[in-house]
Amino acid sequence: MSISAGGYTFEVAALSPKATRGTQTSDTTSYVASSGGGGVDPAAAASALLQHFRTTQPELIPFLRIDAEHINEKYAIVTANLTETKLDPVSFNTMGATTHLNQSLGTRGIYAAPGKIAPNYRSAIGVSDSGVAGVDVTVPAFEFSVRKKFEFVSTSYLLAVVAMTGMTNGTPWSIFGPGEALFLGGEGGEDDNNWVDITYHFAARPNQPALQLGDIGTVSKRGWDYLWVKHDEEVVGDRVLQTPAAAYVEQVYPEGNFNALGIS
Repeated sequence: MSISAGGYTFEVAALSPKATRGTQTSDTTSYVASSGGGGVDPAAAASALLQHFRTTQPELIPFLRIDAEHINEKYAIVTANLTETKLDPVSFNTMGATTHLNQSLGTRGIYAAPGKIAPNYRSAIGVSDSGVAGVDVTVPAFEFSVRKKFEFVSTSYLLAVVAMTGMTNGTPWSIFGPGEALFLGGEGGEDDNNWVDITYHFAARPNQPALQLGDIGTVSKRGWDYLWVKHDEEVVGDRVLQTPAAAYVEQVYPEGNFNALGIS
């Protein structure tokens, strides 16, 4: 494969692509740069290749380093090194979280005492004359922490981390769909080598795009939205029943761009 940019032609050097895997992934490709018979300036060739990637793959620029040196007057070797840190949790917890429901996914059975009538409350839980009590249940939740070291962290970056705390991801981020991840905040400080060591804390809940709520039908809920059901009084025979009338999905956390954290 060849690349033309900035008056130079870049040919992939034989046997040059190589990669390493681990906490940091690194992909390195070397190119032989020429200028159609003229002399090659290594610095200019490196700049031309960088501009090529900036135009064609701008998302790689923060992770890309390009170096160049002479082979001879007509050729230079230009090396592109792409290094990224994987979003691997340093600790995690999948014990789940507790949420309050006043509406079940479905009533499996209704059983009346002899001579009594058991009203159908249409999946409302804990119904009494005064209202709907509901129940606390465990729902899927994934808490995890990610650790990263920086050579330097600016005050503006730390303020951005503060502003992002208590936000959900507004766009797809890492393995999570929009609205599934919640940033709980970060903590850190300088280590013995004066690098800034930061640990980021997150929680995640799956989106529920097709949640069935009895007679109400299909409800779409993002992971950290709050779902509640309004119950109306309905006269059935000589009884006044609390029955579900409508479901509401509320956004309770603002959304943010988690890519600004620089750890994906």
